[in-house]
Amino acid sequence: MKGTIILLAFTLSIFVPRVCHAQYNFPLVELEKLCGKNSSDFDTYVMEKDYTIQSKTSTQILKIYNSDKAAADGKKYVITRYQVPNAVCKIEFSCTDKKYYLEVKTKLAAMGFKLLNDEVKTINGAQAQVYHYSNGPYQLTLSTYTTDANWYVVELHGS
Repeated sequence: MKGTIILLAFTLSIFVPRVCHAQYNFPLVELEKLCGKNSSDFDTYVMEKDYTIQSKTSTQILKIYNSDKAAADGKKYVITRYQVPNAVCKIEFSCTDKKYYLEVKTKLAAMGFKLLNDEVKTINGAQAQVYHYSNGPYQLTLSTYTTDANWYVVELHGS
């Protein structure tokens, strides 16, 4: 019994800090699937991943969702869906997780994405490195910039 309690305490000490700051990172294949969902299905799916719509900043064509939990650095991740009538939607996921960003970059070639070009531009008042990719059916943009934290952004939309 005492051994079980010690094992349980040890296990909790390992996993609780990660759970407290756990946020859902949307894998690239999921972002592709989200591009095909209508706004209601997108809303349901994202909210099931512990994101909440930001009603005050969202509009009819731009829906903004923040993660319910903050990351270890205190920042909340953001996923947005932008769609004007009769057009394909654009999905954007912003996080402060460098590991996630690098995982997306390493999977691009396997998913058929090719680098089109790169540029430096201003995002949220900061200088950003931006890479543009395409695999035919999808256009993808990866950006990284620093404001109050190091932000990594994946933007995906159909061609």
